Amino acid sequence: MNRYSLPLRLTMTIVIISLLLPGCGLLGGAERERERENEDVTQGIDLGDVVTAEGIGENNAPVNETDDFSSSQDIIYVVAEADFIEEGTTLFARWYRDGEPIEDSSEIVADRDYRDTYIEFHLQNLENRLEEGDYRVEIFANGNPVEEAEFKVG
Repeated sequence: MNRYSLPLRLTMTIVIISLLLPGCGLLGGAERERERENEDVTQGIDLGDVVTAEGIGENNAPVNETDDFSSSQDIIYVVAEADFIEEGTTLFARWYRDGEPIEDSSEIVADRDYRDTYIEFHLQNLENRLEEGDYRVEIFANGNPVEEAEFKVG
C-alpha cells in the first residue's frame, strides 16, 4: 500500500463531502424559498380547523361533524373555520376519491374582509349513491392548497 493513499483518500473524502453539503443546502434553500413564496400568495387568509360534516347551520357552522359517510348521503360539506379572509382572496375546493381528483367546486371571491366566520364547500350526490372509497378535499386560496380533510364513504 502506498504511503500517500490514506492521506489522499481522507483528502478526497473531505473534498467530496464539502461539495455535497452546499448542494444539500441549496436544495433545502429552494424548498424554503417556495414555502416563503406560497406564504406570500396565501397571506390573505388564516384558517383554523377544517372538518367534514353532514350539514351546516348558522353562519355555515358545521353540523354533525364526521369523517365517515354513507354512500346515500345527499351532500358532504367541508367547513373551515376562518379567523381572517382578506377582500379579494379567491377560494375553491378540490375533491378526490382514492387519490384521483373528481371535482372542483366553483371559485368564490371574498367581497370584503371577513373575521371569525366559516366557509363551506360541498360535494353533492346527484346519482343517489356516492361511490365508496377514501376521499380527500383540499381547500385552495389564491390557487394554492392551504388546508385539507380526509373522509370515507362506505
